Amino acid sequence: MGKTKYVDNGRQMSVVLIYGFLIAAAVFFSSCSSSIKLLSTWRQEDIVVDGIGTEWQRGLYYDKESDIVYSIRNDDDYVYLFLKTQNRTTQMQIMRAGFTVWFDAGGGNDHLFGIRYPLAKQGARPEFHPESDEEQIHSANEQALLEMEIVGAQKEDVQRFSTIDVPGIRAKIGRSQEALVYELRVPLRKTAHTPFAIGITSTNHIGIGLETEEFNRDKMKMAAHPNEGSSGSEPGDSQLEGGEHEGHGFHDGGRRGGVRENKEKPKQLRLWLSVQLARTPDAK
Repeated sequence: MGKTKYVDNGRQMSVVLIYGFLIAAAVFFSSCSSSIKLLSTWRQEDIVVDGIGTEWQRGLYYDKESDIVYSIRNDDDYVYLFLKTQNRTTQMQIMRAGFTVWFDAGGGNDHLFGIRYPLAKQGARPEFHPESDEEQIHSANEQALLEMEIVGAQKEDVQRFSTIDVPGIRAKIGRSQEALVYELRVPLRKTAHTPFAIGITSTNHIGIGLETEEFNRDKMKMAAHPNEGSSGSEPGDSQLEGGEHEGHGFHDGGRRGGVRENKEKPKQLRLWLSVQLARTPDAK
């Protein structure tokens, strides 16, 4: 009897240990999968936020699900974000549903401070014709990309600014061949000159979230073409800054097919990055 009781206790103990291990593993992997861990690189050359992205030829990452290439750099004052995609569906989501970059100064994935640019399309927009000259394209794009919003943790925490009037923050969308290029510069610390900033801690570890608004194809069509039926064709989605430029440092993972080939509702883009900021090369 004693021996049998000992074996039963051993089995119970084994079951408890197995379940404990499985629960711990589940927690560990779920926490790891909530965001992608990566290292920022130190800014070694000037970065001009112009929507062209010639400075971004190294330190690139590729996200297969969203079909975007991205990279993070920083110096003592700013963090810089670069995105590039040839995927037409992703381009349409960003340009027409709106795009927000979120920052969590504690390194998590909380929506604490965000920059919404471009804003979601709310009404009719200028038609885009590929054969138009660069001056016409530039004029149309300026009208579509004049404003951004600074958003906070609460839904009502929204402030809208002209893109040239936000202290310290710079954002630009452009085009490189068939790809959309997005560049963003954000201050790391709040000062009198940079009231909108991430507010990093001593760990130099931040969370960055890339998120499009939920896409409503019918609503977008009606807003852009209030006098047309739902069967009308959509205008081109290439209203981007700067016309055509040569591509630089791009991992060509993009699918080039038009968005009309996919009749399903585009999946909302949500990508969180857990970023360890680089320290100055002179730091010990």
